[in-house]
Amino acid sequence: MSTGIVAAGLSNQLYFPHFSDLPVLDELDSNYYCETAQGLLQPSRTWCFVGEIVRDALSQMPVLGHRVEVRDASGAVHSIMFYPVAGTLDFTQLKAGATIFVRYASRCFFSDLATEAIKIEDLNFVKVINLNLDSLMYVSQMFFEQGPMCANCGADIRALGGGAPCCDTCNAAKYCCQQCKEGNAGVHASFCGVCCELCEVYNIDFERFIQFVPFRV
Repeated sequence: MSTGIVAAGLSNQLYFPHFSDLPVLDELDSNYYCETAQGLLQPSRTWCFVGEIVRDALSQMPVLGHRVEVRDASGAVHSIMFYPVAGTLDFTQLKAGATIFVRYASRCFFSDLATEAIKIEDLNFVKVINLNLDSLMYVSQMFFEQGPMCANCGADIRALGGGAPCCDTCNAAKYCCQQCKEGNAGVHASFCGVCCELCEVYNIDFERFIQFVPFRV
């Protein structure tokens, strides 16, 4: 699980780019890809699109690609289409108000729709969290993106290093002492589950690409 400050927080557009900044499918974009000696495109780092589902009327219709409309952090709304050839996903999770994450997402032009959308073929690179994007960004900033500080009293805990007490479940909430950990248990309980979900999003090397890392295998 993730520990310490997360440089690739949800507000970091380098690792969580808006739709308009995503690479175009099968095009060499040097911001995302490099070319191998065999002439193949390979990611040079990791990125993940994130957006809140704002319209879900077609989400349970396979013939229409389980289409959902999502709002990214810039406020722009675009479509995600599912044409699975691999992986699994509970499509009932695709509901308005939930937030969807797509690793290695790219833009694809759909001529029949005369628009660009994200096309998903491997469902294992998709994760859905049943919480809106603004709330997720708040939790991310509070537990993952701030400097080393006690989640209860706000004290600087840099001197404790890896010895700082932390939540036994998510490891995201850190404390200056055991008393603060125990005193904050009730408050943190309402955030712990979301922190665990975000740990799955952050538990990857965003700086470089070694191999494709799905959310599920």
